[in-house]
Amino acid sequence: MSKKIITIGRTYGSGGRLIGREVASKLGYAFYDKELIELAAKECGFSPDFIRANEQRATFGFFANLASQGFSYSKDTLPPADMLFVAQCKVIQDVASKEDCVIVGRCADYVLRDLDTCLHVFIRSTQEDAVHRVTTYYGVPKDKAADEIKRLNRQRGAHCKRYTDRTWGAAENYDLTLNTARFGIEGCASLICEAAQRAFNPTTGDGVY
Repeated sequence: MSKKIITIGRTYGSGGRLIGREVASKLGYAFYDKELIELAAKECGFSPDFIRANEQRATFGFFANLASQGFSYSKDTLPPADMLFVAQCKVIQDVASKEDCVIVGRCADYVLRDLDTCLHVFIRSTQEDAVHRVTTYYGVPKDKAADEIKRLNRQRGAHCKRYTDRTWGAAENYDLTLNTARFGIEGCASLICEAAQRAFNPTTGDGVY
């Protein structure tokens, strides 16, 4: 029997990770976000700290950092950034085959695009709401919050385009898009649970999750 999977893409400061964890708790699913870093590290041999710092970067800085770690590769092997993406894809496919789960970020919606029992969600927010969240909960200085949000969202968009040739956040790539400034963390989590119930159990979709 196919496992039920919910993927959650999110803009920085939208609370997508919190929503994903809440959805997993409500539905009794496993939750994967930063946990994927440890699994990918085992798969490709990079240190978890290195992956954490570089998983969404595809620049010369990535290769310069590798050189400092004494890592070398030939033209016959994949570049490290590509090796990392391949490793994460394998990990995502592996966990999706083993248990019902919520997976946050890492292009999981693309990796699992052909899986029928998968609900793809994108979480966004307003600039004001995102600034409040990153300054209040993430410790980003208020005078730098807007620039940090813009930088990370641009980085996520570029990563998505490079590896999937998709436009990050485009509605056609998701089943559901929600605005946390409108519905709140708990409200978004509840709406996703209801959508999952209808998507995964179409004949009993009006039941309680």
